[in-house]
Amino acid sequence: MVSVFVFGFLPEASGKTTVCLAVARGLRLRGWRVGVFKPRSGHSYWYHHDIYAVCREEGRLYSWDVLRLSKACGFTSLPLEVLNPVDALFSPPDRLVLSPQFVELHFANQFFELVAERYTVMEDKPKTTLCLNGVNLGSDNLLFKDWDYVEELKRNASKVLVVESLEEWNEVHLRHAPVAIRSCYRTVCSESDVVVVECFNDAVCPDPELSIELAVGVASGVAFIYDGDRLRRSIEVASSIKDPRSLKARDIVEFLRPEGAARIPAVTSRDVADSDRLASKLDGLVSMVEKKVRQLEAKR
Repeated sequence: MVSVFVFGFLPEASGKTTVCLAVARGLRLRGWRVGVFKPRSGHSYWYHHDIYAVCREEGRLYSWDVLRLSKACGFTSLPLEVLNPVDALFSPPDRLVLSPQFVELHFANQFFELVAERYTVMEDKPKTTLCLNGVNLGSDNLLFKDWDYVEELKRNASKVLVVESLEEWNEVHLRHAPVAIRSCYRTVCSESDVVVVECFNDAVCPDPELSIELAVGVASGVAFIYDGDRLRRSIEVASSIKDPRSLKARDIVEFLRPEGAARIPAVTSRDVADSDRLASKLDGLVSMVEKKVRQLEAKR
């Protein structure tokens, strides 16, 4: 199994998902058994309402990106929660309910927009821990007010935790996220020749124990190819200063040296909706990734 880590040089809208879709679909069309993995994600009830509506109908919690990635590689027998072991639902505050002073004081802190976060661990079967924000639970603080949906998530969870502060949420995340990510990653790897891993925003290390053979750094109009060993060593160097899971692309870029680069053309929403079309438009990048994958396999 060869892992292809895709990270962004920008906190948002770097084009990671577009690249992941193209690479996963392109390799799949070339005969590879492709797995996809998005270790951690988050979406907003308000700004990403489409995926909220899908999750609401199914009584589940997962990201729009992993649904699209799963489709691009031909779907898998694994649940989306295993492909996306950590996912959170957020909501903006309800400014008609809360005072302006309260909003300005509290909602600069992302914790106060949290509704729920799911952690899925893969044992004999997937087991889910649901973390709920007790400050907002059942309240009118947020634009989100669908507490029946939360009750359904609770019924489907193996364990439910309620946190009352950012510090408590961080403790829960640090305790549950690594176990969830590692167990699900092992499962995805066991069923794949190549696993395309989409990192969270511009983070470069979703978990220090995940294997990295090949990396793709994405910015507007370009994708850089990096050796996985070099990326891992760069993360180890930077980890002497910061927790590796908090490292951003800007923290390690000075230690990296690209082995290749591919121009990424501008794409339309029609391109992104059709993974075959997208893979064709980014065929040059897909070919570069496949060549590197074959070289890594030949070394084994």
